[in-house]
Amino acid sequence: MVDTYKPMDVFDSMTECTFILKPTTQQSQQQKQQPQKKSRAKSAAGRRSSMAAGREDNADHDISANGGFVPLLQGKEPVESMELRRRLFADMWTPLEHLLSETEKRVNNEGVTEVCDFVSASYTRVETTEKGQLASPFAEIATAVVFSGVNTGDHSNLFQSLQDQLYENSHYVVMLESQYCTSLPNMLKSMLEQVAAGLGIGTGGGSKGRAGGGTGVGFKGIPYDMSLLRIWWDEATPRKGSRIVVILQDFEGFGPLVVDDFIRIAANYCQDVPIVVVFGLATSYECVHQSLTKASISMLNVERFNLQRSKQCIDTVIRSVFVESASVLSFGAEAYKSLLDQFLLYSFSITGFVKKLKFAIMDFFYAQPLSVLSAMVSRLDQDGNCATFSIRECPIRLCQEQIELIRMQRSVQRFFDKKVEMDGDDGRKYTVKALVDDDFLQDSVLPEMLRHLVSYRQSYSLGISMVQAIQDTMPEAQHKPLRTLHYYGISQLFDEGTHWKTLSAAIRRMKVPEMEQLLTRFDSILNSSDSLDLQYVETSGTDIKSLLQQARELVANPDQTLKDEGYGEGKTLADAPSKRIRTRTDMDNRPFLLFDNSSTDQELRALDICCGYIESILRACLSPYQNVPLYEVFYYRHSFLLDTTFSAQPRAAVQTALGKSQYYIDCDCCNGSSAVGDDDRDDEADERIMPSMNDTSIAYRLHQECGRMINLYDWYSAFSSVVEQESTFMPKAPSQSEIQARFLRASEEMRFLGFIKSTQRKTDHVVRLTWGH
Repeated sequence: MVDTYKPMDVFDSMTECTFILKPTTQQSQQQKQQPQKKSRAKSAAGRRSSMAAGREDNADHDISANGGFVPLLQGKEPVESMELRRRLFADMWTPLEHLLSETEKRVNNEGVTEVCDFVSASYTRVETTEKGQLASPFAEIATAVVFSGVNTGDHSNLFQSLQDQLYENSHYVVMLESQYCTSLPNMLKSMLEQVAAGLGIGTGGGSKGRAGGGTGVGFKGIPYDMSLLRIWWDEATPRKGSRIVVILQDFEGFGPLVVDDFIRIAANYCQDVPIVVVFGLATSYECVHQSLTKASISMLNVERFNLQRSKQCIDTVIRSVFVESASVLSFGAEAYKSLLDQFLLYSFSITGFVKKLKFAIMDFFYAQPLSVLSAMVSRLDQDGNCATFSIRECPIRLCQEQIELIRMQRSVQRFFDKKVEMDGDDGRKYTVKALVDDDFLQDSVLPEMLRHLVSYRQSYSLGISMVQAIQDTMPEAQHKPLRTLHYYGISQLFDEGTHWKTLSAAIRRMKVPEMEQLLTRFDSILNSSDSLDLQYVETSGTDIKSLLQQARELVANPDQTLKDEGYGEGKTLADAPSKRIRTRTDMDNRPFLLFDNSSTDQELRALDICCGYIESILRACLSPYQNVPLYEVFYYRHSFLLDTTFSAQPRAAVQTALGKSQYYIDCDCCNGSSAVGDDDRDDEADERIMPSMNDTSIAYRLHQECGRMINLYDWYSAFSSVVEQESTFMPKAPSQSEIQARFLRASEEMRFLGFIKSTQRKTDHVVRLTWGH
């Protein structure tokens, strides 16, 4: 008798599909569709289930209509507050997304323009010999080697921008991908079809001019040969100065022999048809030499270009979004480090950076009930080095739960404590009224706290600009990029970091002319923002404009400093020594004085005071954001959520799914309830191997009991002994052929998931690759 094999169920394979267990709403809908019974009890139950299903359908419809937004605060949030959060998310992300895309295009525009200029200038120069005679014709294909970055996910946007720019310059563009060009005939077919579409051949109408929009050929049996391209080019009327640009977007993915043959063929036609080849590289230029032969490389006139400037783009995005406050929401130190590490240490992907930023903004408006406060901050046009904001009235009235949540914030409590400390009895009355009067808190206290927040953002942007101005006077090796400076500014006290010591040493080595230039640069930064609000800095007792004015006066008249030291009472400035002998203390504190013989003591004293003023300004501007009221709301700090969402750990997830499949499949047959009591089954059920488990899960648990080398026969015997116990759950026991087939499938899935591999040492053994649980 021939054994029959049970067909594979959709829940048997852990790698075939991903299934979703639907909620009870679907079950209630099924109950709704069942035929009505004659019994009154069943009819009443059916009506109740139909009403419940209708309510659940309406709830699902409301959630989908609101874009997934649900009332927060345990359902106590008003509907108008939920609607406001939904509108605020759209109003914030839409212009921010446009800003990010335009920034990426602007940063990469220089590299795209260089490639377009190279394409336009190709085949325009006539080579001559030393005697002035025309050189013998030699076929060289104009070739641009473009380094597009290590992250292949961003290449499509980059090459799309390059394609659009080439089209605007009257060129015909052919975009080839390695997955569709596995052989030379396929490559020529794809190329000629795109060229035909660009030239308008076989389309039955005029040409749109852009290649890559379809086949463009209306008949079968076309000979895909380069000679056909020459005929089309001679008969067609191409635009003046146009070229046929063939872009190999992922050069590393093409077969070396395919590209080598294509270059040899194209070299014979490049004198009649202006073909320009663009190689998109993600690794290094050595890949071209390793893939192509010397004969093919000698037929190429190669120029190198750098198309992807991801680090410059990230710095520009960070300046626009975080430093200059293009968005009301900013990032805390931990979340910003997670955002930056994902880019610098893993992928260099601009797209991944933007996705992570969007996820944080979504989480802010979806899960933060106080995100409605961002409606009180309206962003105006960009003004100089920082954004301009205005505080307005909240469009809705906050509920009692939202008011209490504001009062419970630690930063708000410190704000009230500071009020009491500074204003005395008036501050105490102000605090008591804010704690008991909800209308006073929303109408008067909230706008004041938000003005402090906006003022801090503007002063912080001013401080970062000043730090960059100081860095410009230092050697380039000591420069820090903007992304690092911003991390220093939000992660710690700026004057406690190592970079602060470098900046302080740089300004203390300056002479009078250098200090004058730096102060002039500070004035231009300060005056570039006419509506700069320095209220937060002034509350700490630092007047930036006054300190800069005093510093300019000291540098302009250094002798004035001697009056503060007593040279005005019975002494004249002429009595003061211009120089004095340098002491050992001076040499220890200022080693550069050994090389400075031109500065007088008056100038050194003035420079020292100026350095103190600059350090005071930077300390006030770059103070920690934790001192700002409501920073818990407007500084996103959920770094763990970002890490778990975008830094997935597939091995841990797969091991958990195989080791505890009952939590993934949500079934009762695998939790050991049939063999273990309800009281003590939790721990024992996790270790017990049940025959009703998934085959791959059974094989995984059995392989955990083995060492480095797993004997396949022993593994199969143990698997068979477990599976044969299915007769207690099923009317018919599985046959040996069926068990063997199931074991082979499970072992192959284990091999596919990377838990085992074959070995040449013992053909009847496999090697275990993973350890731990």
